[in-house]
Amino acid sequence: MTQPVSQRQRELDALAWFFKYPPHIPDLHCKVAELSDLPALLHLERYCFNPYLAFGRRRWRYLISKSSCSTILLFQQETLVAYLCLLPHQGWCGLEIRALAVHWLHRQKGLGRWLMRLSQHLARQWQLRALYLSVDCENMPARTLYEQLGLQISGQLADYYGLDRHGLRMRFNVVPHIQ
Repeated sequence: MTQPVSQRQRELDALAWFFKYPPHIPDLHCKVAELSDLPALLHLERYCFNPYLAFGRRRWRYLISKSSCSTILLFQQETLVAYLCLLPHQGWCGLEIRALAVHWLHRQKGLGRWLMRLSQHLARQWQLRALYLSVDCENMPARTLYEQLGLQISGQLADYYGLDRHGLRMRFNVVPHIQ
């Protein structure tokens, strides 16, 4: 494995992907999350996740300002329509998707697929072995998307999303770029 990529370089790589392969939605722009984006993040999170599962203000503040995570935001005009929170893990030599959300008005337009392809591209570019995520067993649209993109179930997570709400751990084995 090569040297770990700095957080700033990871964020620049994600923005470069946006400009090279923009989603096909008008007036969309991409940025790296800052603390000033907390209200928009919390607003979208409220629509996408039940309060028991939501990260909340304190967790997002930590993820944005202190952790090794990079959070990519997609705005249409002034409205946050999707986000992706990525955590590179040197011990696993992998990239974990900590959170991915798309506003319900913007679903089935390719944003989730675009964010997943971005994740796969970045894992490959950073020479990581795998991409990981957790998903609710009952979230069939997300599971179907992940399976279409090559992720495979690698484990079961009992009561991960609450009592009798089981999760699945999914993994995508990254094929390195051939130079």
